[in-house]
Amino acid sequence: MEYRLSHRAQNLRRCMMDAFHLRDAKDMIFFNSGQPAADLYPRGLMRAVLDKLLAEEPQILAYPGSQGDEELREALAERQNRLDAGAGIRAEQIVVTNGGTGGADLLAQLFVDPGDAVLSETPTFPETLDCFAKAGARLAGVSMDADGPLPDELEHLAQKCRPRFFYVIPNFQNPTGRCTSPERRGAVAEIARRHGFFIVEDDPYRELNFDAAPPPSYHSLAPDCTISMGSLSKTIAPGIRIGWLVLPEELVERAVMTLKATALCYPALLHRAAARVLEHPQFDAHIDELRRDLKRRCRLLTELMSAQIPTEWLTWETPLGGMFLWCRLHGGVSAMNFAVRARDRWHVAFFPGVCFTPNYEGEEFSLRLTFARQTDAQMAEGVRRIAAALKSFQQN
Repeated sequence: MEYRLSHRAQNLRRCMMDAFHLRDAKDMIFFNSGQPAADLYPRGLMRAVLDKLLAEEPQILAYPGSQGDEELREALAERQNRLDAGAGIRAEQIVVTNGGTGGADLLAQLFVDPGDAVLSETPTFPETLDCFAKAGARLAGVSMDADGPLPDELEHLAQKCRPRFFYVIPNFQNPTGRCTSPERRGAVAEIARRHGFFIVEDDPYRELNFDAAPPPSYHSLAPDCTISMGSLSKTIAPGIRIGWLVLPEELVERAVMTLKATALCYPALLHRAAARVLEHPQFDAHIDELRRDLKRRCRLLTELMSAQIPTEWLTWETPLGGMFLWCRLHGGVSAMNFAVRARDRWHVAFFPGVCFTPNYEGEEFSLRLTFARQTDAQMAEGVRRIAAALKSFQQN
């Protein structure tokens, strides 16, 4: 039988990162997983709140509302307002989604028609862009420097493309680890207002600062032209699949209708459990432990690399938070060729920079390492393998 795929299914693009995930590979050291170490999940808190919910609130297993559990939405609003003074978020504005990617997919359903332009930083997180591409978006990237996206380039693309929105990750960005400066955030917001597009602010890493907290959000600076995305994948656990959008009130009903027609609803048990974890007095201590652990891991990785890899071969940007180390190869070594050889011959996996570009073009000499999940022994062995793979290129 011949199956005729929809245009939306035909628009799906195979994520370039898939070639480097290799979850079942033997003897592979992974520097590609942007999630906390399993021993840092707040399992004790989750177990306690789940046991209590199941024992005392059995109605939580019934069909929930499509907007998401009200207690969770209130807990998310309270925490975001505490972390980001001036955000002024209300629970009524929040729609809970299937992780951050579910939020991106809901945005695409709400705003993107085939042929519409969508801008993003470049490099950026590609699996969000896959949601926009599935809807038929024309993707274009705005280059970055250490302070964030370049305003002149954004201005040019806004005039040329008339985008529906501009997707950004302002804090400890994936993949670069950069934090957009307050001045750059203001410039981006001014361009968005002038050209009539909105900013999609994806902020799953806000709480993962090593030291100083990040600047005020786009949402607090420009609530009139910002839609916020969030996720508990980095602060609680990715497997519970809880994300959210903060929308203007006039869009909430349409978003809930769209979500209801897509998935009906998401598990209220997990939503309510996550709310109780967020509200628990020990949760802030959990976040502090997570920050300390990530800072230590980042320092360990860069110390190991400094001791074994000459700067003539590889350099990197030192992040102030998050999970990622953005590196640059020197001497004309292609990041894709290096990543493939390191994977196949040395059994160490990471992503070449081209994976993070909107149209899989550019960043030929960049690569991303993560430091969030390996044991110290795995990290040491992984750096040894990376150094050996780099040495093999120098000898060619």
